[in-house]
Amino acid sequence: MQGQRLAALIVGGLFAGFVLAVVDPSGNLLLSFLQSNGQVEHGDLWQLFTSIIVAPPIAGGLEDVAFNAVAVIAIDSFLSAVYTPKEYYLTFLATAVFGNLVSLLAGPAQVSFGASGGIFGLFAGVVTFDYAGQRQLSYQLVIIFAVIFALSSFVVPDVDWWAHAGGAILGLVLGYWIGSRRPPESY
Repeated sequence: MQGQRLAALIVGGLFAGFVLAVVDPSGNLLLSFLQSNGQVEHGDLWQLFTSIIVAPPIAGGLEDVAFNAVAVIAIDSFLSAVYTPKEYYLTFLATAVFGNLVSLLAGPAQVSFGASGGIFGLFAGVVTFDYAGQRQLSYQLVIIFAVIFALSSFVVPDVDWWAHAGGAILGLVLGYWIGSRRPPESY
């Protein structure tokens, strides 16, 4: 259920990008909602948040939204079995923002958008959640995560792999923290 809501929000971000592009055909208004590292470094901190959802109505934006919406729906039952609704959304938001902060390392010319840092954060959290509670590492889960991370970060062109890595790193920490706080019988 959480994945469907998050997917709807992601798709709604493409619609928001379309509206912004129509309102200001120059693209300046839309750009103010995406993460432009140079602008963030000069104080436009809201972009760390708005760029998670708002996507430009271009081929790259459409592909990103489609991939992220399908991915979050595809793994929703898996994620929902681990996270409470509150943990799900807070983990998504925290890891997405942290991923955007890490992507500042790409330099001031980098412009990015998308929810994938938060999605990788949620997925990475599942790996350490299970380990925190049962002291067993699912090697199948680690391999699936690594393959998806590598393919979507380094094979697909023009992807902000810094945001993926940042989201995943914080997701590992949060997953372990959430898992260690759960009573053993909840696993």
